[in-house]
Amino acid sequence: MEKFPPMRRKDRELPEQQTFEILKSGDYGVLATFNGEYPYGIPVNYAFDGEYIYIHCAKEGHKIENIKKFSNVCFTIVKSYEILPDELSTAYESVIAFGKASIVENEDEKRGALELIGKKYSNNLEKIKGEIADSIQRVSIIKIEIEHISGKSRKR
Repeated sequence: MEKFPPMRRKDRELPEQQTFEILKSGDYGVLATFNGEYPYGIPVNYAFDGEYIYIHCAKEGHKIENIKKFSNVCFTIVKSYEILPDELSTAYESVIAFGKASIVENEDEKRGALELIGKKYSNNLEKIKGEIADSIQRVSIIKIEIEHISGKSRKR
């Protein structure tokens, strides 16, 4: 079995540039980790800097413990969707990224990731900087290095 099998529905596969645009502009994603027995998927806020996916979270919890044991992760976003009841189907755009997750230890990189995430969800730069100053010591940043990515859509 291939590590990353090709997409079965080639007619729905998106070009790489469009895939990365969807990843950059999505509102939230689902991070899937593994503890050795079960997968664990959790919705998260994130930001993509063109190379890495960054996610902020607490310093403890399932995803942090899982990543410390198994760095392989899957990250999924669905940017747009529309239920098509007459067709018993859904129109959508989605991205799935596979990669290696790590916990950012470098404070400058951590601060940069928090700013990137903050600017994605707010235009209030003063509030973002204040929140980072207040929380940087008590949050973790997960960094995903993408190994494989695919985008898929079904149009109306």
